[in-house]
Amino acid sequence: MFGLFKSATYRDEQLGELRRSGKYWKGEIAVEPCGTFRLILGGSRETPDPVALGLAKELPHRFKSLMPEIQIGLFEHYKPYKETTDAGEDTGSPCPIIVRPDAVWPHVTPALVRVYELEGVTTVEVGLKVAWDVEHTLGVRFQNWQLIELNGSV
Repeated sequence: MFGLFKSATYRDEQLGELRRSGKYWKGEIAVEPCGTFRLILGGSRETPDPVALGLAKELPHRFKSLMPEIQIGLFEHYKPYKETTDAGEDTGSPCPIIVRPDAVWPHVTPALVRVYELEGVTTVEVGLKVAWDVEHTLGVRFQNWQLIELNGSV
């Protein structure tokens, strides 16, 4: 009887075991140099969506080429926090000293990778935690591997 309520699993050679939870397939994905992210994919009750699965498998190979755009977006997000703390105001988060975009990475922690449909286009969203904004997870969204948005709260 308890087998009826057991989560469905899917085994992928590259991504490992994915478990169905709610409407999504969940697992983990290693993306260097950041580390391991929670992975969230859409799909049917039987299997993850093949397009989402393919994009998730492609991300680790593409990530280093995406880093320059991501770090520019993160640095732009950081600057107002630094200006606020320099003015003596409290941002609610400790604000590290970062002087250029490529120096953001020691202050970034992996959160999630979600591959889903956004306005009819399969979108890869990389969720990042940053030291200067501990209240939010920043979402960096890509469609066709082009940066479309850095969202301040996912």
